[in-house]
Amino acid sequence: MAVPPQLRALLLAVNALLRKRRYHAALAMVKGFRNGAVYGVKIRAPHALVMTFLFRSGRSTCTCCHDSCLPC
Repeated sequence: MAVPPQLRALLLAVNALLRKRRYHAALAMVKGFRNGAVYGVKIRAPHALVMTFLFRSGRSTCTCCHDSCLPC
């Protein structure tokens, strides 16, 4: 599969930009934000959705008598 010359030129330009030490800190921040967004979408959002359906009533279903538990 041949890559068009315009796409190859764009890819080379982006790779040259990524190799420059000058932009390392800014690119690290962008990478951190991206990783945080991916984590939020893959882990936190599904967990929140499941917990919403499990505890829809808003009350804890704990039946123990420990003081450390949330109010029943």
